[in-house]
Amino acid sequence: MNRLNLIPQDIVLKRKNKKRLVVSSIVLIIIFTLVIYYLGIFFAFNYKLEREIAFYQNNISQINKQIGEEKDFEKELKDLKKRKEIYDSLIKGKIYFFDLISKIESKKSADINLTSINLKDRTSISIAGYCSSLSSCSNFLRNLKYIENLKEVNLNHVRFDSSKNIFYFEITLSF
Repeated sequence: MNRLNLIPQDIVLKRKNKKRLVVSSIVLIIIFTLVIYYLGIFFAFNYKLEREIAFYQNNISQINKQIGEEKDFEKELKDLKKRKEIYDSLIKGKIYFFDLISKIESKKSADINLTSINLKDRTSISIAGYCSSLSSCSNFLRNLKYIENLKEVNLNHVRFDSSKNIFYFEITLSF
């Protein structure tokens, strides 16, 4: 059997063109819809990313603020430590005369009487006094050697006063 085509050729061509046009339109609509869909997803993702970036930048700025405060505290602590070291170095080896006089007083026995304590050249102290026996003077001299920060304890002279039956002495403490 032969097929006979009674439809004119131009109508057949128009139908084919219509089919192609419909198919290409459908394909274009699908492509356009997909492009819009992906653009929507892209912009939504981009918006979400921008919000997260802003959130983390805010967190970073708060952390930087805290770090800045901690650095300021660390600087103050470091400065305080330096000041303490300077103070300690200035105080180290220094003798407080009130404390030294108290220590001298604590080292003497009951029969020793001090008549004067003089500061000489800021490096030594001269102590004058009297006692009833040489052994008391010797014990006092020995006890003075145990005072901190003293370099030398020297007995300058001892003199006996026979009328009063006492010994006068003079001691020099070097520091």
